[in-house]
Amino acid sequence: MVPGRGVKELWYRELGASRPRMCFYGDLNGHQGCVNTIHFNPAGVSGSDDKNVIVWNWATKSKEIIYHSGHLDNVFKVRVMPYTDDRTIITSAADGQVSVGQIMDNGQVSTRLLGLHNGRVHGLTIEEGAPYVFYSCSEDGLVQQFDMRSHAPTKLLLALHSRGIGYL
Repeated sequence: MVPGRGVKELWYRELGASRPRMCFYGDLNGHQGCVNTIHFNPAGVSGSDDKNVIVWNWATKSKEIIYHSGHLDNVFKVRVMPYTDDRTIITSAADGQVSVGQIMDNGQVSTRLLGLHNGRVHGLTIEEGAPYVFYSCSEDGLVQQFDMRSHAPTKLLLALHSRGIGYL
């Protein structure tokens, strides 16, 4: 945006006359089910109803690594932990599980369960600048903090509404 043209650019955007800021880059083919989540970072990861996680090479539009997440149901969220050389991937799913996949030097992936919810887990958020800490939220209304250096998550908050627990 050119200095001094901000109002004009905003006006054009609101009228639908501005140029799109995103454009089609290409197809990434690899999952056998509905893709529910993509995490854009230098490596790029996706998760799907097929319960697999794919690490992509954006430049070549090809799969670098594909592995079974360890989940029993659809993968809803994937995130790459910072400062891990894109080797630590956290996932959450419809089975209520929160898991981690660790990519080893030989390209194999080791997965392990980190915690459980009593409902589908739709949200994962990484704590800014922290290579070990992230948060999950679920339809059960529970927000949990995970520190991968500890053995159990910390239950932070239970969100309620007038009809009961969850589904905010």
